[in-house]
Amino acid sequence: METKLAMRPKGSKKSSTRQTLLKAARESLMAGEGAAEMGEIAKRAGVSVGLAYHHFGSKAGLIAAVVEDFYARYTETVNARFGGARWVDRERARTAALVDFFLDEPFARTLLGPLGRSPEVVNAEASCMASMVELGARNIAMGQASGELDAGMDPALAGAFVLGGVRQCLTEALVNNQNPERETLAAMAWRHIAQALGAKP
Repeated sequence: METKLAMRPKGSKKSSTRQTLLKAARESLMAGEGAAEMGEIAKRAGVSVGLAYHHFGSKAGLIAAVVEDFYARYTETVNARFGGARWVDRERARTAALVDFFLDEPFARTLLGPLGRSPEVVNAEASCMASMVELGARNIAMGQASGELDAGMDPALAGAFVLGGVRQCLTEALVNNQNPERETLAAMAWRHIAQALGAKP
């Protein structure tokens, strides 16, 4: 489902330091199975602890920024223009790209696993998901307008249902099955999305 979040800041020393800290935080969180301290993150980034606090205010702020950055990169992937004459063809390709992103992104297992239960992640992810549901609803409405989706469903409710289901499916695949087969997972995800949305053959 097509979504769009705010782009990450680029092109300045400040944003470069920010990206270095985000990268260091991701690495520390993965190494610590969801746990990390600001001192460790700052050391990994090669900056002072004070500078880390200057950019993010607190460890909770930094973790929230890591989650937001993850979903911004996710959006860049799934918001690409996919080929296909029909809405369903484009969305099938988008689903495959979504699965590829989560399987290829090292931080995904930490985010969906041990880190996913922390209040910082729950709050940050809820905000990201709200944006994705809103824009996913617009995408579903396009499928309805083309006559490929059931016109009687509420696009926002359908978008929330699909995104929540896909997230839970990916959590199960990545956390409990360490080596999911990507083509099988993508095909299964698309089949359930198409059924949920009433996609017409």
